[in-house]
Amino acid sequence: MKGFHSIRARFTGWYLVVLAILLIAMSIGIYWVLRETLVANVDEAITRRANELMRQPDFAARMLDDSYLPPLGEVIGLAVPSGDGWETFGIRVPDALSSQSEIDNAAAGKPSFVTLDSGDAPPIRYLLVRYTPQEPPPSDLPSPEVLRRPERVDLSASEVPAFDDAVLIVGQPTDAIISALGALRGTLLLAVPLTLLLSAGGGLFLIRRALQPVDRMTATTRSIEETDLAQRVSVQSDDELGRLGRTLNSMLSRLEEAFARQRQFTDDASHELRTPLSVIEAEATLALRRERPAEQYREALSTIAEEATSMHRLVDQLLSLARGDALDREHLQTEILDLGVVVSDVAAALGPLAQEREIALSTQTTPVRIAGDPVRIRRLVVNLMDNAIRYTEPGGDVTAILDQESDHAVLRVRDTGVGIAPEHLDTVFERFVRLDSSRLRTGDTSGSGLGLAICRQIVSLHGGEIAVDSTLGQGSTFTVRLRRSDV
Repeated sequence: MKGFHSIRARFTGWYLVVLAILLIAMSIGIYWVLRETLVANVDEAITRRANELMRQPDFAARMLDDSYLPPLGEVIGLAVPSGDGWETFGIRVPDALSSQSEIDNAAAGKPSFVTLDSGDAPPIRYLLVRYTPQEPPPSDLPSPEVLRRPERVDLSASEVPAFDDAVLIVGQPTDAIISALGALRGTLLLAVPLTLLLSAGGGLFLIRRALQPVDRMTATTRSIEETDLAQRVSVQSDDELGRLGRTLNSMLSRLEEAFARQRQFTDDASHELRTPLSVIEAEATLALRRERPAEQYREALSTIAEEATSMHRLVDQLLSLARGDALDREHLQTEILDLGVVVSDVAAALGPLAQEREIALSTQTTPVRIAGDPVRIRRLVVNLMDNAIRYTEPGGDVTAILDQESDHAVLRVRDTGVGIAPEHLDTVFERFVRLDSSRLRTGDTSGSGLGLAICRQIVSLHGGEIAVDSTLGQGSTFTVRLRRSDV
């Protein structure tokens, strides 16, 4: 049963169902058209023959004295009034004609075609039309299409025509029609199943050929593991399957990059945590090795506390990044807030740090409302301003400028610090990237290299942009653009 759930089986099944419906409908249509055409040809021949007979001046007399011999295959009769009924010459009136009042209708000027069985012989197609001997002969009958759809009437005894009116009956066997339709039926009954059988085989072959690239993609993707994401599926066409293959390759490339970043992130995190853990272990081991003065214990505990604080900050930043990676914009806890107020509050909070480092910290803000997560927006501003303070030498300046351009709020954090070398501008927002040469100049080694990565993540979650412009030895400017909520 598993094969019936495959695309091949389902596609072939639906294909055969649709094809069968079309073939059956076409067969019925062909049969009906051929039948109507053959009957119309017979009706036309009977009508022509009736016109010929009504133009013969001696036809009625020859029929009455039984001297008229119809050609082989024709059935010709003449019905004349006799008392309350009709007397037929040439042929015997079939009982069905009398019971259906077909002769009475024809005598009343309503000619019609009738097909009646004749025992073991094929049915006979009759034309019944009013015949009145007169000079000159009557005009031609209407077309067979008109005669085949007469308006039936039933006559009472008082409406029976006069004796000098008669009904001409012209018949022709329908054996040719039956034979042609029988041959067509046999052909269709054989052709339709055979066509479906051949179509099923051809369809399966074509579908198998068409889905071979899918089988190759499946085999390739099954062989790809977490440690071997460099493989790619083979793409050999530009059709839908080719686009599917390129999409899979693009997904594999993204997965490979994501796993590479994850491995790098794990390695960097392990490296960052190894140093404080080593310091804590060394300090604790030395302190416990022998009795020491209280001052040395205090120094050891102070070192351990500093390293623990550094680890706590690093773990907090790692947790923030992990939560941000698992978050999307639709699940942010957003509210309308004034970014100018946030910048001013952060500047006030970081004022003591700037004073300690002898750095002038100032702000130039204007009220700008945005829709954002208050906690993450505050963290964004804190990281940018704290980063500027840490990378600025004593006596320098840090300025936070908030303005609005069109439908965006623009925050620029500008410093007169050590700057960033051009070759580092493309990687400054990567995780665990630290410009060690610059830190040596400022004397700050407490960073983890995650602050700017967190800034980029927060801006991305809010649908904004972040960029840096820096000149080595002159300072840097970090620019953040966020969409305003009052436009």
